[in-house]
Amino acid sequence: MELAIPKLDRRIADLDAFDVNSVTDRRDPRISALAKQLDGLLVSIFGAGTVEYLRYQWGVTRLDTASHNMFHGTPLAEVRDGLRQGMAAAKAHLETIKAGFLEELGDAGHTGTAKTLKAYEGLELHPAIERAAGKLFHDGHYANAVEDAVKALNALVRLNSGVDDKDGSSLMEHVFSPKNPILKFNILADASDMDEQRGFMMMFSGAVAGLRNPRAHKIIKADPEKALEFIAFVSLLAKLADQAKK
Repeated sequence: MELAIPKLDRRIADLDAFDVNSVTDRRDPRISALAKQLDGLLVSIFGAGTVEYLRYQWGVTRLDTASHNMFHGTPLAEVRDGLRQGMAAAKAHLETIKAGFLEELGDAGHTGTAKTLKAYEGLELHPAIERAAGKLFHDGHYANAVEDAVKALNALVRLNSGVDDKDGSSLMEHVFSPKNPILKFNILADASDMDEQRGFMMMFSGAVAGLRNPRAHKIIKADPEKALEFIAFVSLLAKLADQAKK
């Protein structure tokens, strides 16, 4: 089924790309060539003569559905209308097959979204991040899940630091400043410790600027895999904030 889906997409694209108005003769070889391709697709997916093949073969490969006038010939306009109807029916059948395959794969946990949901369930997220993002992620609102995860991180840093008059990047740069930190990740004994403090400060500030702010001001369509990685990153920052010493 996974291998069949891109093949189905190619044949659906072929049907969409076929310009019926370019047909000037009912015997146009492009029509029979496309029908043979569609038949070959069904054979490759289901096997010749199978129940599934026979179920779809007529609806998918019968592209010319116009009536036949044995005495005067069928008008070209009717031929084109018949082709439009036949190709629309073929496309509908192929999309039905594809939808069935996607449903089967989803139920079996083989689609990208299903795999990502399983991966999400395997994460040990910070409780505050899970509360903020969990339901949104499972409902498919990936951008909102990322935005709310960062909002929860922002609230956690405020709570842990006691700073409630700052927000976003300015909050992070104030709380984690290597010069005079309110929350510190080490004892700041040497240049290496200072570099670590500065690096984490930049990560917190960057998370707010890069993940929360854009999603708060415009609609962003996020894919589940990226959202998963962003949420896991924000959860790591939340755990680091809890470990930091005041």
